Amino acid sequence: MIKKGLLGGSFDPVHAGHIGMALSALLELGLDEVILQPNRIPYYKKQAEVSDADRLEMLRIAVAETGRKELKASDFELREKDYLSTSEVLLRLRKDEPETALVFIMGMDSWLYFHKWRNYETILETANIAVFNRPGHVLNPKDQPEELAELCSRHLITDHSVMNIAGGLYFMESRPFDISSTALRNLLREGDAGAGEYMSEGVLKYIREHGLYGTRP
Repeated sequence: MIKKGLLGGSFDPVHAGHIGMALSALLELGLDEVILQPNRIPYYKKQAEVSDADRLEMLRIAVAETGRKELKASDFELREKDYLSTSEVLLRLRKDEPETALVFIMGMDSWLYFHKWRNYETILETANIAVFNRPGHVLNPKDQPEELAELCSRHLITDHSVMNIAGGLYFMESRPFDISSTALRNLLREGDAGAGEYMSEGVLKYIREHGLYGTRP
């Protein structure tokens, strides 16, 4: 059985926290590959500060610099004319790969709002979910909304063995990077001092060469 992870996000810009989650999922869950995929941002949300092409190219650079061929950048969502919800993306993948174990990767901050996502109830029918702790977002069962506690009671798997194509819920630890894309953009606008601690050398070079986020080419 092929085991494939999917990590979506705005990647505006991609940083070490994103890559760290992908690598941790790859190694700890024994995945065959992890796809990192920039989202098409819906019109009613704050748009990315840079173009889709720039977000994708930065992601490709960051993935290549890991030296891990199991990590791949995909433009699947960006090629779509309209915004796709997570449930729609996973349903399309499931249709194309009915026997693949899919693992949707997210951070704890996203998990705590998961019950507000469109058609969230169907996602664990289509894929497994791996939730990574982040600084300030460690799971406290008492703080979970009732809907999430109910999902945990039915789907939680306490070891890291992906045995089924869907339906497993895993809580993971990863190297903490106390940074967000928003904070990183602010660092870049202020002259990018310290930004190199949180992103790959190639991505920072690309940002500078193209004058992204207020930097000077």
